[in-house]
Amino acid sequence: MGEIRTVLAAPLDFPPLEQAVIPGDRVLLVLDRDTPMAAEIIGEIWAMLSHRDVDPADVTILQPAALCSGSQSDPRAVLPENIKNLVEWKIHDPTESEVCGYLAATASGERVYLARDVTEADVVLSIGEVAFDSLLGFRGTHSAFYPGLSNTEALGLAHGQGHRELGPDDDRPLRQMIDDVGWMLGTQFSIQVVASVGNGAAKILAGAIDSVFARAKQLLTEFWLVELDSRPKIVIAAIDCDAAGHDWRQVGAALESARNLVDNGGKIVILSELSAETGPGMQLLRESETPGDAIQPLRTFLPPDLTPATQLAAAADWADVYLLSKLDGDVVEELFMTPLANGKEAARLLGGAETCLFLPSAQHTFGRVRQA
Repeated sequence: MGEIRTVLAAPLDFPPLEQAVIPGDRVLLVLDRDTPMAAEIIGEIWAMLSHRDVDPADVTILQPAALCSGSQSDPRAVLPENIKNLVEWKIHDPTESEVCGYLAATASGERVYLARDVTEADVVLSIGEVAFDSLLGFRGTHSAFYPGLSNTEALGLAHGQGHRELGPDDDRPLRQMIDDVGWMLGTQFSIQVVASVGNGAAKILAGAIDSVFARAKQLLTEFWLVELDSRPKIVIAAIDCDAAGHDWRQVGAALESARNLVDNGGKIVILSELSAETGPGMQLLRESETPGDAIQPLRTFLPPDLTPATQLAAAADWADVYLLSKLDGDVVEELFMTPLANGKEAARLLGGAETCLFLPSAQHTFGRVRQA
């Protein structure tokens, strides 16, 4: 809590946050889904707002919609009891016709619609996690606004397979679109988190959006980028429960990082406690003859779990995948993985002289092999 208070009082390239609000302001906290330490951050923001005599009824916490995401815990959890129910918390519903209004058109002529809560607020703060993202390269800052606070059309257009051939810093059309939306909004202040092991925060940053994003990407690279000179024969990827939970999204992210690193035909060992049911994308994979056969149908049908299903298909097409989980063994096998019953079975895979790499909290990592 002390770190949050410090970064709000001395933000990057921005005056202290309390100087940006006055009594009577309608304050909107745009909280990205699955943000580590979200409740603690909201609690410290409220402590600052209360010092400025902001009415809690003038404060709204708004979270984006998502096609494939777990339930969200109440971000007001640490607020004082007499304040908690006065601060409104809601998750954007893109299916409601009146909830969005026209913002502007992009340079390419695309019309952007955004939640009226955002365009009508006096003060808008974005709060989220800076993380590696298979589709965006980097998730963070403006990612909280678009497409999750737009309409169903925007969500559908932004729903696609990742770009495994690209690095996080490479140009991505959707990332550019997101930044364009942020520029059109004119928002200036952001609070961003770099995740630690588990569901905590390795670093919390606040201040001018461009400065925060640049610094957070540097820290993310320091903490979670894994670069190798050569490919190991075995990659062991451990997954823990983070702010987003413990489901196929974490497994998919870990598989993608491991696939980027392991030798072709090598072994990927996923250590998890996965118990989540298979979605339509995973079901499509189960019905395929080979993992590679599922890639094009996934791209065509665009199921909600498109990303983890594609990540699994690509990994299983490249290497032998072993999964320690709580899933039924038949389901694991139908997904082109070998089920492991316990840690001892995983350990037996390491009995040879093959090169091996261990990735803790692998869902946070981005892996790549340096070019010779």
